[in-house]
Amino acid sequence: MLDYEKEYEKRLKQNVRNVVNEIDTVDMKLKIANWAEKFGYAFEKVLEKIKKDTMFRCVFAKDPAKQNLYQTIAAEYIKGISFVKNFKVLPVGGDNALYLINGKLLTGKILATSPKETKSIDFEWQTGRWRVLASHKYTKANGGAQDNQYLDIQNFMKNARDNNLKETIFIAICDGDYYLTKDTATGHNTKLERLEQLKGQNSYAISINELENFLKNIYSD
Repeated sequence: MLDYEKEYEKRLKQNVRNVVNEIDTVDMKLKIANWAEKFGYAFEKVLEKIKKDTMFRCVFAKDPAKQNLYQTIAAEYIKGISFVKNFKVLPVGGDNALYLINGKLLTGKILATSPKETKSIDFEWQTGRWRVLASHKYTKANGGAQDNQYLDIQNFMKNARDNNLKETIFIAICDGDYYLTKDTATGHNTKLERLEQLKGQNSYAISINELENFLKNIYSD
């Protein structure tokens, strides 16, 4: 089973180790210089402490969550499933981004002069005879930004429900504690349960740890 938080911890530790490897890069030097100036320390003294003090390196380590980590983790996991072929991470914008609007797949090029009311689709792959298009969200606790992600997924499910594309499946992959909390607006026990009820004939809402069994079932169709 995929554990996002364990993966986060592993990559955070790697980023701490990378601080020394990146110490001579322009970006890291600028980061150190800004920190030294802000707190009134000499640049060279800060540099020396970074080299000697593992704990102090944490100050300058990149936060994996700001490096599109959760989508990257999900992509790596999905690519490793034996039923997944020709996996792609789709562009988030531009001419080749893919949008689902009222059951129709439209490219960013077609929508260049139109407002984009939905988020672009994240992943595409082939399983058996099925083309699979997926939206992915990893959402932790409740809050305004998290609620917006939930609305994005609801819009994806509603737009997918109207599709009549042959041999195409739409999946909303919803991970994180947020989707296991109660939907107080509708009374559903969990937000994931609410999303599952928005599914259509060829659209689904599941967690990533359900994905392999799901694909196994459609692969045998």
